[in-house]
Amino acid sequence: MNVVSNLGWFGRIGRSFKGILVGVVMALVSVVLLVGNERNAVRDIRANREVGKEVIPIGNESVDPGKEGKLVHLNGPTLTNDLVENPKFGISENAIRLTWNSEIYQWDERSETSTDKKVGGGETTSTSYTYEKKWVPNAIDSSKFEEAGHENNSVQKFSSGQSQATNVTLGAFQLPETLINKITSSEPYPLQEVPAGLVSETANVTGGVFYTGSPTAPEIGDERVTFALTQPSNVSVMGVQKGESFEPYRAKNGKIRFELNEGLLSATEMVQVLEQKAKFLRWALRIAGFVLMSIGFGLILKPLSVLADLVPFLGNLVGAATGIIGMLLAGGITLIIAAISWITFRPLIGVPLLIVALAALFFGIKKLTAKPANAPQTA
Repeated sequence: MNVVSNLGWFGRIGRSFKGILVGVVMALVSVVLLVGNERNAVRDIRANREVGKEVIPIGNESVDPGKEGKLVHLNGPTLTNDLVENPKFGISENAIRLTWNSEIYQWDERSETSTDKKVGGGETTSTSYTYEKKWVPNAIDSSKFEEAGHENNSVQKFSSGQSQATNVTLGAFQLPETLINKITSSEPYPLQEVPAGLVSETANVTGGVFYTGSPTAPEIGDERVTFALTQPSNVSVMGVQKGESFEPYRAKNGKIRFELNEGLLSATEMVQVLEQKAKFLRWALRIAGFVLMSIGFGLILKPLSVLADLVPFLGNLVGAATGIIGMLLAGGITLIIAAISWITFRPLIGVPLLIVALAALFFGIKKLTAKPANAPQTA
């Protein structure tokens, strides 16, 4: 199905000026995001350094009262006597966690939009809708589909969930729920037969997966449920010893550290993992802030390209130029924020960043305010 809409030049002008307000908001939000991210980055590095200095390696065989209230590190195998269960499917296993994921077979709508500019500054927008059957986690409301004939008139009977052990030990220590939640590795748990309470003409187990219908030729509304089991395994823990358990460590700057990694890691390796996670997060937020600000500046400068669309091809050139200018401005501001945050902490990084940032910002502003080379001269 294809839907076509037209918008004249005056309509585009009005829309672009409304977009200026949205662009300003996006630019301001990106500044807040970037400032908060850089501030948090410096605090993360200081907190991780503090953890590396304060942590004390201990064994897991016994609880040493002398380490009470201290930041400790230990590792070893976990154990539990708890049973994780799903009564509906008749499952009961000695493990840390049983998870089950339910999916339903549904029609799904996808759309692709293309826009073509017309002579005179208007534009034509064409949106094509396609439909496909697929397994999805939740039932899809087909009443909102653009085209009829793809109804999902079905109610999902099964839901996803988990059953988790509450008593998990690491040697002589009891793991709190916060740390148990961080044990995430699992392996498929195949069903052997259809549970007695779910037997029907179409229900079956194929490849260890429960199906309400045919696994090879499903129909709309059919469901399937898969299971996974998390078994006790080796883990490494870093936290403040509190009795026979642990509580979070609060660094001097207020950052919280309460870690569990799967596998046998040393204290140094756990700190390195912390630093890697923090580095990934701050770069992800830097990129997100830069992209958000670039889009914001693009919206602020959008009226210029719409005005230029009165002349064929000129609008595309102006749009490309304003896009580059927006990225230069966004890049300059992003680097300035990062530089100011790092100057006091690492001057050798902060000062060069500030110089590059100011250069990018100057170049962007210069391009934005420069007159075209072929501009008419006044007498």
